Amino acid sequence: MHTVRVWQLAPIRTGWTAVLPVRAGREEAARRLVTEALAQNPDMGGEPPRNAVGLLEPGAGRRGMQFNPSERASWPPAALYLEFMPAGSDMVYAQYELAQHILESAAPLLEDARWYAILTQCEDILDRWELTAGRLRYERQLTDEEQARELLQQLEPSLRGRLR
Repeated sequence: MHTVRVWQLAPIRTGWTAVLPVRAGREEAARRLVTEALAQNPDMGGEPPRNAVGLLEPGAGRRGMQFNPSERASWPPAALYLEFMPAGSDMVYAQYELAQHILESAAPLLEDARWYAILTQCEDILDRWELTAGRLRYERQLTDEEQARELLQQLEPSLRGRLR
């Protein structure tokens, strides 16, 4: 079991989750892809897992991050966003591998983005995620316990003092 913490740097700066704008005109394909992938991978209760990739739309209420237009004014405009690890503050079993699979399939539908995730257990794991030109790039680095934040600050100096 790991604890997952996420920091997104582009195109939106967030902590705890990554928000990925869907390209204009590709919303229905992205919605269908995510909905079908989640339905094919039910959680232990038989429901679609809620902590892999979620759909975030203006005006839609759901678990995880809420879309508040005044708070989201700095976001690039999109009719639909995909959200990485969307469970919010709840403690849930993360479907991390499923999220990777969904984002690999959805990459051509998404705008460019970059974020990091730290998975903590006995050692820290630092994952770098990047969507560029319709492709997902994923890179993993293993560190000693409590060292992933230091490595992240070296890779991304703009996060110094922001990592908790």
